[in-house]
Amino acid sequence: MKIFKYLRTLLLCLGVTLVCLAQLKAIESADFYISTEGSDQWSGTLDLPNADRSDGPFATLSRARDAVRELKQSRPAKDIVVQIRGGLYPLSETVIFGVEDSGEGAATITYEAYPEELPVFSSGKKIESWKKVSGPLPGLPEIAQDEVWVTDISEQFFTLYDEQGLLPRARSDGFIPLEGGSTDRVHYPEGTLKNWSNLEDVELVIRPHHAWVVNILPLKSVNEQKQMAHTSIIASYAMSPLHYLPNLESCWVENVLEALDQPGEWVLNTQEQKLYLWPRSQSSVLFPQLIELIRVEGDIDEEGAQDIPVRNLVFKGLTFSHGERYSMNKGDTGLQHDWDFQDKATAMLRFRGAENCAVENSRFMHTGGGAIRFDLHAQNNRVVGNLIEHIGGTGVLLCGYGPGTKDVNRNNLVYNNHINHTGQIYSHSPGILVWQSGENRVANNLIHHQPYAGIIISGVITDFFHRWKREMSPSIRWHEVEGERGKRSIDEVRPYLHTHDNQIEYNEIHHVMQELNDGNAIYIRGAGPNNVIRGNYIHHMLSSTVMQAAIRTDGGQRDTLITENLIYKCVSQGMQVKLNNRAINNFIIDILPGTHDGKKRQVYIKLYEGPMTGGAYERNVFYHSGDKTKFYHEGKSHRTEVGAYAKDADTDYNIYYCVGDPAVSQAVLDKKQQEGVDAHSLAVDPLFVDLENGDFGLLPESPALTLGIKPFDLSKVGLIK
Repeated sequence: MKIFKYLRTLLLCLGVTLVCLAQLKAIESADFYISTEGSDQWSGTLDLPNADRSDGPFATLSRARDAVRELKQSRPAKDIVVQIRGGLYPLSETVIFGVEDSGEGAATITYEAYPEELPVFSSGKKIESWKKVSGPLPGLPEIAQDEVWVTDISEQFFTLYDEQGLLPRARSDGFIPLEGGSTDRVHYPEGTLKNWSNLEDVELVIRPHHAWVVNILPLKSVNEQKQMAHTSIIASYAMSPLHYLPNLESCWVENVLEALDQPGEWVLNTQEQKLYLWPRSQSSVLFPQLIELIRVEGDIDEEGAQDIPVRNLVFKGLTFSHGERYSMNKGDTGLQHDWDFQDKATAMLRFRGAENCAVENSRFMHTGGGAIRFDLHAQNNRVVGNLIEHIGGTGVLLCGYGPGTKDVNRNNLVYNNHINHTGQIYSHSPGILVWQSGENRVANNLIHHQPYAGIIISGVITDFFHRWKREMSPSIRWHEVEGERGKRSIDEVRPYLHTHDNQIEYNEIHHVMQELNDGNAIYIRGAGPNNVIRGNYIHHMLSSTVMQAAIRTDGGQRDTLITENLIYKCVSQGMQVKLNNRAINNFIIDILPGTHDGKKRQVYIKLYEGPMTGGAYERNVFYHSGDKTKFYHEGKSHRTEVGAYAKDADTDYNIYYCVGDPAVSQAVLDKKQQEGVDAHSLAVDPLFVDLENGDFGLLPESPALTLGIKPFDLSKVGLIK
C-alpha cells in the first residue's frame, strides 16, 4: 500500500533511519518488536543490521499481544514492553485487548513507538481500478461532466480519504425545512428532494429545531407530490426551522450525483456498486474498514456491580488514522442532546472497562468518528500529551454508567493534549466530553478551531426521569433508582449524578463555536456538585451569534465554582450563571457584540434562573475597552419561574471599568450598592501591565490587589512543554 504524502513527511521528520544508540536503547528496554518487514512466524526480536533474516520482529499488533500473554506465564508481575517500528500498519479487524492482557500487580504492559520512529495504524484500504467516466453521466452537473472518475466497488462506507485527509461527500444546497415536520418526517421545499433510485444511499443532514446538534439520517421514502420525506432513524428533535435561527438553511442531503460539483467530492451508489469521484489530487484514495482500530475490553457486568477491568495497559507514541464514521441506530442511547452515545463504538481507540491504563504522546487524525473514549468502568486512567486533530467526532470522551448507584467512571486524567478541528462530520462534537464521570482532572489542554464547544461537563437533568426519549432516558438504571418513573426534584436525583468533583483547570480554549450556535467554550449541565472550573484562558470566540458564552452553567446546574479564569475578546457573553453557582476572582475583558435578528448583545455576565441564594459574584474584574457595554443581564425570563439577580447572591469586591466612558461602570456600581451589594467594589482602572500586548498581570499599585483579587498567571495555562 502506498504511504500517503503526509505520513511520509511525518516519518521523515521523526527520523526513520536507524542509529546505533537508538538500537541499543531498544535492546535494553523492549521484550518484543513489531515491524512492517516482520513476520508473525518469527519470535519478535529486533531486526539488527546484517542479522539472520530467518528471525526478527513480528508483523502485527495482534501477534505481539499473543506473545505477551505467553511471556506473562513465565514472568508474572513484571513490566513488559513492545516496541513498534516506523511505518504503516493496515488493520482490517479491530485489535482487542482483554482482561488477560492486563499488567499483573503494579506491572505495566506497554505498546510504544520504537525510539525516533513513527508507527501508523490505519484501517484504510486502497481503492484500485479507477477509470475516467466517458460520455455524459445522467444527473451529474455540467461542470463535473469531464472531471469524474469511477470504479466498481462492493463495500459500503461513509467516509473516504486521500493524502490530504477526509474527502467531502457530495452535498446539495442547503434549504429551510417547512412547517409540518416531526422527528421522522421532513416537509421540504418543492424540488429539493427526489425519490432517487438508490434512496437508501442518500442521507439527510439536519440541525433539527435547535442550533446545537447535527443529525445524519438515512432516507426511507420521499413523496415528491406531498413534498414529504421520511427517515429510518428519528432525529433528536422535530425537523422544522431552527428555533432561534429560522432563516438559516439548516438542512441538506449528501451522496447524490446531482450535488457532485466540486473537486474532492464523491458519491457511492451501492445498487450499481459504483463509486464516483472528482479527484482533487493524484494521490491514492482509501475507504475505512473499521470504526474502532483498537478496543480494550474488560469483563463488564452491566446489570450488576462487579466489573473486571483491564489494568495497566499503556499505548505510547502511536498514530491512528482512517477510521469510519459511526451512524445512529435504533436502540442507541444518546448523551446530552445526542452529542455522542452511551457505550457505543464511536472512536478509534476505545477502553470499555479499564483501570490504570494510559494513552500518551500519540496522534489521532483523519477519521470519521472520535479519537479516544473510556466507557462504563474507567478509573485512574491517563490521556496525556496527545495530538488529536481533523476528526469527525469527539476528541476525548469519559462516559460512565447512567443514573443509578453504580459509580465507577472516575479519577481519570486528561492532561496536556492538543485538540483541534474535531466535529468535522458531527459538528456538535466537542474537544472533551465528560458524562456521568466524576473526580477527574481535565487540565492544561489546548483546544481550538472547533465548530462547537471546547469542553462539555454533563449529566442527566430531572426531566429525563419522567419523560422518555433516546436522549439519556434509556441510560437510567431503574433497578438501582428508588421509585417508579415520574417527576423528581433535584435533591432526589442528585445521588445518581456521577459528574461531580471534576477539576477543569488551566486549559486554553480559542476559536471555538465557529459553526453551530447556542454553545460555549466550557459548558456544564446536569452534573453533580463540587465541580471546579479554574484558571482557564478562553479567548477569541469570534462567532457573530449572540447564542454563546465563554463559560455557562445550564439546566439546573448547582454547586459549581468558577474561579480564576480569564475570558478575553469573546462574542456576546462572558459568563452565563444560574442558581447557587459561584463566580469568584475571574477576569472578563473586552466582550464583543454579537448580532441576532438585527439586535446586538454584549454582556459580561448573564444571570439566568434563580434563586441565586448561596451563589457568589466576588473579586471579579469586568473591563471594557470601548465606550458602551452592559456588565450585567439580570431578571426573569419566560422560561424561568424565579428571577436571577446579583443582589440575591454574595456580590462584592468586584471591579467594573469602562475605558471609553467611566460613567458607565460607575452607574453599574451605584445601582448595585443601592441594592445592598458591592459595598466594597470599585469602578476604577484595574491597571493591567500591558493589555494590548497580552500581559494580563496587575501593576503593583493596582486597586484589584487591595481588594484581594489574585492576578491571572498565564504561565500555568495551556500546553506544558
